[in-house]
Amino acid sequence: MSKEILEQLKNSLLALDMEATLKATDSTVKGEDKTAVEDAVSAVSDALQVVGKRFQTGEWFLSELVYAGEIAREVMKLLSPLMKADSSKSLGTVVVGTVAGDIHDLGKNIFINYATSAGFKVIDLGVDVPVQKFINAVKEHKPLALGISCLLTSTDKEIGRVIEELKRQKIRDSVKVIIGGAALTEDFVKSAGVDAFAPDAVTGTDIVKKWSAS
Repeated sequence: MSKEILEQLKNSLLALDMEATLKATDSTVKGEDKTAVEDAVSAVSDALQVVGKRFQTGEWFLSELVYAGEIAREVMKLLSPLMKADSSKSLGTVVVGTVAGDIHDLGKNIFINYATSAGFKVIDLGVDVPVQKFINAVKEHKPLALGISCLLTSTDKEIGRVIEELKRQKIRDSVKVIIGGAALTEDFVKSAGVDAFAPDAVTGTDIVKKWSAS
């Protein structure tokens, strides 16, 4: 893949131009060159880093963050089939879900888009997830990280219940737990006994990437 097409891919995503981004990606898919595919994934990852900085500094808003994530997801749909042959490139598995009693999934879905684009395999448990379903997923998939989303203050105690059950079944030390959502704060991390708090999808992905690297 030429540097020109890679720049076009990155710049189109940053311009929030879905059509142009997918057109640049399509060139990679047709070529079926593994190195070119990896370069394209890197270009997407670089673009999302810029998106994240723009969001965190207030230059961009939630709507732009969401749409950039949607474009990245569509790009990865085209690239993923060409990447599956080399599963060793995966940064690890992440299980995510929204706690029982809460049916909000916007933040969770944005995180899934970003984490997938960064190279993680993401298992989405959906919304209104009971404690035992989180536990079963950790046992089955043996993920690097468990992401728990909670947007309602009335349901934040569910996070503590998940942690207690992980401890009771002696698997708490086998997985890092990251939480996110409007109902949560950095202080909640200490009281709930989780490993990290993500105020947004980009930060959450960066945290999990650091865990993967270590």
